Amino acid sequence: MELDQIPLPSEFLDVFKQEGIRELYPPQEAAIKEIFKGKNLVVAIPTASGKTLIGYMAILRAFKMGLKSVYIVPLRALAMEKYEELKRFEKFGMRVALAMGDYDSPPGYLKYYDVIIATSEKMDSILRHDVEFAYNLGVVVVDEIHLLGEPSRGPTLEMVISKIRDVNGDAQIIALSATIKNSEELAHWLGAEHIYSEFRPVPLKLGVYYDDTLLFENGERYEVRH
Repeated sequence: MELDQIPLPSEFLDVFKQEGIRELYPPQEAAIKEIFKGKNLVVAIPTASGKTLIGYMAILRAFKMGLKSVYIVPLRALAMEKYEELKRFEKFGMRVALAMGDYDSPPGYLKYYDVIIATSEKMDSILRHDVEFAYNLGVVVVDEIHLLGEPSRGPTLEMVISKIRDVNGDAQIIALSATIKNSEELAHWLGAEHIYSEFRPVPLKLGVYYDDTLLFENGERYEVRH
């Protein structure tokens, strides 16, 4: 599927073209088709297979429809990364906010933004201060959804997702992961379409390093010079 076939304004797509993206990988195509049907998604595809682009397409669709979005990440470094990337769309009127500071700060200012990037802990704080914040959400992108199974962070993330769904059942949930093992079970919980693929844009070779030599399962071998 060509990038130009996505039903978004051409100026939005030009931002991705500037990165050299002109064609979608198969799992991206499958996911984006479901996004434009308004479906919830659980996307389980390998690292570097384009998960982030899938999330951004959902956000851009929501923005075009006049709806707000949140992008939930586990780490502040990831939040900063997504913030810088989404700021590229501010020239089209998209207002992007980064929410990861004091967990107890009032979230009132966020109502003026179209996209909020936040850690799960910060989003939990936002919802505890103002649960009605969730009423206005069109899309919720949850990156690294496999962290639901982590004892230290999973309960907070699960509470955030559950609270948003309880308050606003119309919000589209886009859950992304490269490592989740129970993606079908998670899709059932979210009432979501399940996009699973082992596709990799660059083939993965399995091998071992021994005695200054790389030995691959297909018989290839390379000497390593120091």
